[in-house]
Amino acid sequence: MNVPLLSASRLRRALGLALTFTLGAFEVRACTLWAAVAPNEGGTIIAKNRDWKPDHTQVLKLRRGKGYAYFGLYAVGNDEPGLKEGVNEKGLCVVTATAGSIPKAMRKAQSSKRGGVTAMLLAKYAMCDEVLADAEKLFHGRNPIFLMISDHTKILTLEVGLDGRFAVKVTAAGHAAHTNHFLEPALADCNLKIGESSATRFRRISELLEAAPGPLDTAAFATMSADRYAGDSDSLWRVGKGSITLSSWILETPAKGDMTLRVVLANPGQPKEEKRFVLDEKFWKQHG
Repeated sequence: MNVPLLSASRLRRALGLALTFTLGAFEVRACTLWAAVAPNEGGTIIAKNRDWKPDHTQVLKLRRGKGYAYFGLYAVGNDEPGLKEGVNEKGLCVVTATAGSIPKAMRKAQSSKRGGVTAMLLAKYAMCDEVLADAEKLFHGRNPIFLMISDHTKILTLEVGLDGRFAVKVTAAGHAAHTNHFLEPALADCNLKIGESSATRFRRISELLEAAPGPLDTAAFATMSADRYAGDSDSLWRVGKGSITLSSWILETPAKGDMTLRVVLANPGQPKEEKRFVLDEKFWKQHG
């Protein structure tokens, strides 16, 4: 009797599932991403609630080197430091979330094309259309990750899955949201386990976006960011033990005029701090 061999990709999935059930390999670290395009006057707004272990601090920095200058939030002092979200002087914004429905060991083993994607995009690209034109080069073969990218007119939602596959969705009107599991049908097999928190947060932010009574502006997004509807572990703003919400990033980019940024820092052991910036020409010169 001949027994069919598993393909390499299916074997990796089987091994990953075995590892998950024996070692608890799925992460509880998470983030919530959401964005909208203004229906009439144009412009975009994009947000991220950053969830992680409270084992480090976060700082805001401006970087100016080769390419465009960019301003972002950095994690300092833990085992995964670096840039977590940012916006450049041309108006391109990048926020990311963990592909938590794939065990960490499997994500790390997918490719040598790791890390640095946020800084690279901010330094080299001014518009979503430029990112789209280079999507195959940028995202094919990269380790699993979720990204949401905005400019003055549209939103890109990118899912990078197993075996070098990726999918991109363009939002030119309406809104978009993402948490920590795959939404695109073509990548559904990458959901080895959808976490309860990820599913709950995605449902909640989608409900809030659909039910918003007025314009989707910074004030509306700030209310969503602070939402505690689903309790300590599954709400948009998470508290308690394990992975908690450490910061909120909301960038409003009008079709014309200066961007405005609201950041809330909830660094461990420090009072919660809200910062607001007008990203005008003076800002980029002063912080350069």
